Amino acid sequence: MTKINFDFGKPSAGGIVDLSNATVSVIPTERFRNDSRIVVREGFEVALDAKGKATVTVPPTDNTFCYEVTVGLDTDLWKFRRYVNVPDSTTAVEFADLVDVDSGTLAPALNSGAALTYLLASSLSEAQAMSKANPGQMVFYPEGQAKTVASQILEDLTDARAVVEAQSAVAAQAANAAQAASDASQAASAQVTAVSDSITESKSVVESHANEALTAIDEAVKSVKDKASDVSGEDRTDAMPTDSASSQEA
Repeated sequence: MTKINFDFGKPSAGGIVDLSNATVSVIPTERFRNDSRIVVREGFEVALDAKGKATVTVPPTDNTFCYEVTVGLDTDLWKFRRYVNVPDSTTAVEFADLVDVDSGTLAPALNSGAALTYLLASSLSEAQAMSKANPGQMVFYPEGQAKTVASQILEDLTDARAVVEAQSAVAAQAANAAQAASDASQAASAQVTAVSDSITESKSVVESHANEALTAIDEAVKSVKDKASDVSGEDRTDAMPTDSASSQEA
């Protein structure tokens, strides 16, 4: 449940005075649910006190309804009506701060039914000050000032673009240099690999030829030994006399 504080006044010859004892009527625009309870579309009235104030407690609105709040009676020339959303708040809210909505769509009312107003300033600095002091109103200032500001903004954007382009060019050069270094490194690595492969291949060839030479030498040595053994055997055979020759001479 949310408490709403009402506070109303009226103009007088001496300024604004309290709108005492006026009647405020509050009614939901549709029936709604409050937990498991269905609340029908029934309104109530509250009377302002002598100082034009009153407080009521109502369920917060949702996306199905809003509150129709009527201040004054049909006999009052100043009677007015608002359709408002009520937030779910643990602290009291001011009726003047509630958001006006369209009773049919429940969308926020764009201008609260007020005519468009605007302020005129003589300079940009004055317009900035007036805009800060009047956040709900449009502020206009001389066209020349607008052109000056627009030109400055365009100049700033142009400078920013130039800086970005320069930084992009530097980044591109750095990227190209890095790519060139990477390519050179890959080429050097390829050359080292080729030389290493060549050395390995040469080593294999040399080892193969060495093995062939050692095999040939071993075969030559073996052949020489075999021939020397054959010659020694023949010499011993020639030097020994035969038995038949000895017996004849005897």
